[in-house]
Amino acid sequence: MPWVQGRLEQVIGRHVRVDSLGIAGLRTLVVHGVNIFGAPPFDAEPLVRVERIVVRLGGPGRGFWEPAEVTVDDPEVEYLRTGAADNLSGQPSTAPPAPAHRRPQREAPVALVVRRARVHGVVVLPGGVRVAFRTPNASFQRSSQGKESALVRDLVVEVGAATTLRLPEVAIESVRGLPVTVTGRRASLVIPGGGALVEGATVEAHFAGQSVSVEMRSDDAEHASPGLLISGRTGGDVADLQVEARDWPLRALGVVAAPRGVGLDDARADLQVVASLDLERLRVAFQVDSQLRGLELHHPAVDWTPWRELGVEIHVSGQVAAGAGRVDIESAEVRVFGAQLNLKGWTEVLGTPRGELTISTPRAAPLPCSSLLAAQAQPVRQALAGLALGGKLGLAVAFSFDAAAWETLTLDVRVDPRCTVKTEPQVLASLTPALLRQTPTGPLAPSLPLGKYNPDFASLAEMPKHLPAAFLTSEDSRFFTHNGFDIEMIRHALVQDLETGTFGRGASTITQQLAKNLFLTPHRTLARKLEETVLAWRLHNLLGKERILELYLNVIDLGPGIRGVRQAARVYFGKELQQLRPIESAYLAALAPNPHVLARRFRDGHVDDGWLQRLHDLLAMMKRSGRLSAEELAAARGTRPALRRIDKEFTPR
Repeated sequence: MPWVQGRLEQVIGRHVRVDSLGIAGLRTLVVHGVNIFGAPPFDAEPLVRVERIVVRLGGPGRGFWEPAEVTVDDPEVEYLRTGAADNLSGQPSTAPPAPAHRRPQREAPVALVVRRARVHGVVVLPGGVRVAFRTPNASFQRSSQGKESALVRDLVVEVGAATTLRLPEVAIESVRGLPVTVTGRRASLVIPGGGALVEGATVEAHFAGQSVSVEMRSDDAEHASPGLLISGRTGGDVADLQVEARDWPLRALGVVAAPRGVGLDDARADLQVVASLDLERLRVAFQVDSQLRGLELHHPAVDWTPWRELGVEIHVSGQVAAGAGRVDIESAEVRVFGAQLNLKGWTEVLGTPRGELTISTPRAAPLPCSSLLAAQAQPVRQALAGLALGGKLGLAVAFSFDAAAWETLTLDVRVDPRCTVKTEPQVLASLTPALLRQTPTGPLAPSLPLGKYNPDFASLAEMPKHLPAAFLTSEDSRFFTHNGFDIEMIRHALVQDLETGTFGRGASTITQQLAKNLFLTPHRTLARKLEETVLAWRLHNLLGKERILELYLNVIDLGPGIRGVRQAARVYFGKELQQLRPIESAYLAALAPNPHVLARRFRDGHVDDGWLQRLHDLLAMMKRSGRLSAEELAAARGTRPALRRIDKEFTPR
């Protein structure tokens, strides 16, 4: 037993434990219960467990005790690799292996037959990605001339929880001194829960020393070239990856995309990816060119109506430093919704996220506004029906962020040139006469307080100065200086949302709120924001600042069935506008962000101390901005709004 165990260790180069030994004939040994242990640091657990090994000794050109042929039955092999170490070769080291574990050189290799092997293992890649593989039936044969072949059935390879490769049959061939060739047919790439992404593919791999090449090809029945080609090569410290796909169905990825509001049932892709990995420095240089079509968006944050038949084209190149978690986008071009946008910048995603990014239209080719409008999703085009644009649009957005100090976030937006308008959207055109001339012209105008024809309308001249001042201070302090959109307000809202991890705070100016109150639903969606942006831009160009502010104060929603400040003054205080005190104007302005919830909160007519302090803080802000005199602020100190009890039903209008 010790001699057999020692000879096996010499041949294999690993620690071996044998349960029992039998002799069958003059030159045949039968070894039972063989455990071959892994290389350090995995030497505590077996690499191979074998039920039975039959060793035939001697033969032409060999000594009597020299193994000539070995047959291995029902082995179980478990391969483990993490980082640069595995249980087959151990930890890389410059020191030579111990003499007891050095495999002796032979003129002719030992003939070897392995039958009914069960093989499974795990490889942990850089970044923590776990690759597991298993096969219930593998066979191997090596002749005394050094020719090797293997047949693996029902091989399964799982890459994390993302994808599974299934190969019904894999053939492996090798001749001593030549590369190992692996061929698998009828391969499938399966997304767990989503079905097959690839079916009927051919997989070929070649191993030559430290050099490895792998290729997966799925032929397109209608074309000579492959519908999908994935190839990779490694050699030394460099690995290369190439992916090509043409008109490839993406339905199987729907299980990943659907929870994010993206539908892929009819989506297809053209894709080309080229990547080079420096294994020593853990840096990846990449280039991606892709076209996706047939996409759907059905996320409530985008729109309540699904967006269908969408397409996007992406061309991006850059580098990833895996160790630092940094992505550098050297150049990128995105075509979506009729817009061509260039991107450049960097971000770090490990540890505390930070980065810089610039998004812009091509300087020499601003976007044609007519085609930009035509490329929007159908629900957006329907909401803006009748709008016809001319001219071109140029855009440049630059921002930087550091999650350790969100308040340092910078945001710069420049628009030049701008679109021109040929015809207004129908929803605005029907109200334009009333908005400009304050007459009840159009189907909706008579029901809206847009002019003196409506008893609830109040001109700015009729309002106490502290009333519009309270709304300006609370909602849009730079109203008279911006062009309908306040970039600093948007930046401040982003900072607060990122600090709290929510996206509930808006950044709408009074002009944008007027567009929403006149034409749109109250639902916060991307679609409504796009429509609101266009309509606010038109209102800013059609109306003066004073008129916009006047309309805003007359149509604003301030509670259950309460439209405009005249109705609000009567419902909440039983007063006409001219009788309002500064504290009461502050109360109405403070309702604006969430009027129905706040009106319900104070429906019993009682204002708690916390809310009262908020109103006095707003009055102090009005004083600092020059919208309230020192005398008015002093007179307001110590006062409370005299609220009435509210008996209205609290249902959204």
